[in-house]
Amino acid sequence: MRFFLVLAACCSFHISIAQCIFTLRGVVQDAATGEALPGATLRIAALRQNQVADANGKFSFTGICPGEYDLQIDHASCETRILHIHITSDWNGTILLPHKANTLTEVIVTGRNRTAGSSASSTLQGASLAAVKGSSLGESLRQIAGVSVLQTGTNIYKPVIQGLHSNRILILNNGIRQEGQQWGSEHAPEVDPYIANRITVIKGAGALRYGSDAIGGVVLVEPKLLPFVPGLSGEVNIAAFSNNRMGVLSGQIEGNSKKHPAFAWRLQGTFRRGGYARTPSYWLQNSSTEEYNFSAAAGWREEKRGLEFFYSQFNTRLGIFSGAHIGNTTDLINAINNGDPPDYVRESGFSYLIDRPYQRVQHQLFKAKAFLQRNKYSRISVVLSGQWNHREEYDKKRFQSSTNTPQLDLRIGTVGTEVLYDHFAPGKLKGTVGASVFYQNNGYQYRLFIPNYEALQAGVFWVEKWEKGNWTIDGGLRFDQRRFYNTQQNNGKPYPERSYSNLSGSLGFQYRISNSWQLSFNASSAWRAPQVNELYTDGLHHGAARIEKGDSLLNPERALNFQLTLTHHSEKVDLELTGYRKYINDFIFLKPTYPPQLTIRGAFPAFRYSQTDALLTGSDFQFQYRFTPHWSAGTKATLLWARDRTANDWLIQMPPNRYELFVQYALPDGKKRTETYIKIQGLHTEEQTRVPATGNIEITQPNGSIVMASDYAPPPPAFTLMGVEAGTRILCGQQPLYITLGATNLLNTRYRDYMNAFRYFSDEMGRNVSVRVRMPMGKKE
Repeated sequence: MRFFLVLAACCSFHISIAQCIFTLRGVVQDAATGEALPGATLRIAALRQNQVADANGKFSFTGICPGEYDLQIDHASCETRILHIHITSDWNGTILLPHKANTLTEVIVTGRNRTAGSSASSTLQGASLAAVKGSSLGESLRQIAGVSVLQTGTNIYKPVIQGLHSNRILILNNGIRQEGQQWGSEHAPEVDPYIANRITVIKGAGALRYGSDAIGGVVLVEPKLLPFVPGLSGEVNIAAFSNNRMGVLSGQIEGNSKKHPAFAWRLQGTFRRGGYARTPSYWLQNSSTEEYNFSAAAGWREEKRGLEFFYSQFNTRLGIFSGAHIGNTTDLINAINNGDPPDYVRESGFSYLIDRPYQRVQHQLFKAKAFLQRNKYSRISVVLSGQWNHREEYDKKRFQSSTNTPQLDLRIGTVGTEVLYDHFAPGKLKGTVGASVFYQNNGYQYRLFIPNYEALQAGVFWVEKWEKGNWTIDGGLRFDQRRFYNTQQNNGKPYPERSYSNLSGSLGFQYRISNSWQLSFNASSAWRAPQVNELYTDGLHHGAARIEKGDSLLNPERALNFQLTLTHHSEKVDLELTGYRKYINDFIFLKPTYPPQLTIRGAFPAFRYSQTDALLTGSDFQFQYRFTPHWSAGTKATLLWARDRTANDWLIQMPPNRYELFVQYALPDGKKRTETYIKIQGLHTEEQTRVPATGNIEITQPNGSIVMASDYAPPPPAFTLMGVEAGTRILCGQQPLYITLGATNLLNTRYRDYMNAFRYFSDEMGRNVSVRVRMPMGKKE
């Protein structure tokens, strides 16, 4: 009741889309003569904005939000053309418009874009995003250099950016900061990737715009703009996977009418169902998954004002591998030492059944955003939203008389508001000033894992960008305060109130060495308050199959991050090299402790939250070379060295170094566009040898001697995986179909991943063949 009273009082939450401060400018020229075309009219229908080129053919649109736009160019003596532009930063180009008397049939554009900021970022879009459709958000993101995943079995994936995850990573779903029980290693992001037109990862702590606690990075799940051009369109996506016999169906329909061209809408929905996954040797019992999601969006946009509404609901039921839940400590230790699950688990066959243990999660999100353009160079926006997350976890039954109720029931609601002021006058400072307040209420039923609590957070920020010639300088400041209060158990036992506040800052530059080379540097300092789970957890975390214990005396983390990025883009070469160094004082981590604990639910490894001073040094590298219009090859590398500065040792649970290589052959169609391709891929992951040399875990050797280790099992050996991917576009009459075929772990290699919490108990998934089909409707592609 308190939650809904505050919802009514506050009118909702937090963090809108990225800054709407970009400029789209250029000059229109005759393609044959190179002469300026004064009087050319330019129109961006989605923004309901028009421009007329001046006497020198120049034009400029300001205050542009990130997104994809169609720019229509008209001139009395030339053919009308529409140019598709993807805005992620300031855009500056020369548009060569074909004269009516000429034989040219396409608009020719020359120009250059700057990167959106000094922090390193990578984006999945177009063909790279289509190739991972049907996978979860976490699975999709590991295609990006510098991003790995934290796994729990074969159906739960969380992104890890440069070694950091969970509360240190912010995920923005359509501009709204995702707020749920994201602290759990087996709590996957409740986001449907089919919502996204592109997914962007901003690495490091420099993205102050989104929150001080994003010391690891930010994931932006960005849908395309609502269609402000009259018409009805949509698409259907189908995906199928062989290993767990999973099928995925997703559809989307959107429209706009000539009668009310300022109004647009979109409906979207997805259904996924998969059964037991299979390793090269056996089925993983109870690893099935079910998911159904839907969203709706509507907006009204005029040139100087607009209003947008968005609602989404995510529902999933996830089976937890039965072999991770063992009845006594002796069998647990034997299972870990033997490296295989019990025989009764190994002997199971395929099924879609989801039995105990399993999770059921629902996440609802609502957003309302309004903006008003005060003048040509400034805008005010207000974002209101609310979220409701309900998580139920069902333990494995040990007695026939056990009830059918969940053993863990968590419900968290989040509401708040944010106000933004964007200014974007050309040739001057561009930036955003904003303030936000949000309130959270968390409650539990049945078994205690984290207590009931209320949280209130307020923040103000100011970020600016300045450009001069080949230089761009950006920076910002942010102040946040977070307070936990009314923290107590259901029996009334109170916990002390906690309040944290501090300042974060960022400063960086970009220098364009030439048209193809660019150098960026960013230095930032940010902090993160400990979360309730880190402070007060006490008991069985059944989904992760372990006992966890918090520490109420934990201090806030303070991260000092330095990041240097060199990029090169030319006709034949794409290169990006990022080096980083992160000093994190009072770094919070889960430390394995001995002995494992026996409960009425079974025997489980034990872990405790601890703190140390950490140093993370690493590099993300990606390179592609196009030998011919048909042949290309590339490589990626993700490298990380993570040290415990206090103990002068390695940090535990950090991703090992990873290397990827691909070779691709593309067959252009008659219009010289690469519609058909085949790609062969290889992935090599090193053994994680950089782990603490000793610890308090007693490990009995085959000869009976006991050694003290830092984990219950040593890191698994290195492994190499092969894969293949192919895509094409075909026409069924007038209907285009985009088909992508793929196979991962093509050689059915048996291996284990150090970042999988269930590596103690089972192997990873074996060969998995997939087919993805996209069918656009009602629009020309």
